[in-house]
Amino acid sequence: MRKAALIAGLLFWVAISITAFAQEKKDLIQLPILLDCGPVEKIAEMLVEYEEVPIASASVVWRLPSGEFIKGPMTIFAHPTDFTISIVIQPTENFACLAFPGNDFGPYTKGERT
Repeated sequence: MRKAALIAGLLFWVAISITAFAQEKKDLIQLPILLDCGPVEKIAEMLVEYEEVPIASASVVWRLPSGEFIKGPMTIFAHPTDFTISIVIQPTENFACLAFPGNDFGPYTKGERT
């Protein structure tokens, strides 16, 4: 009897866990976004035109529509007085993509920006 209760409890826990995990995954969606990509030199020309300078870098991972993951460098560029920003990812040595250009760049203040 104890064994049956233990098995029933375990099956109930597994069913609840699977439902919870499935729900978590449903809350996320994959957006088909487009990036402006091209030779590194062309992206560099755009950043020079914007007068943005590098302020941060990281190694990042992103997913392609095929499901494949690519890892590469990311650099954040910003204009020191106009507060524009550009995020550049570089899938290969000679190829880069400009992602999320924007403005109003500044420190995060809780409740000030959404």
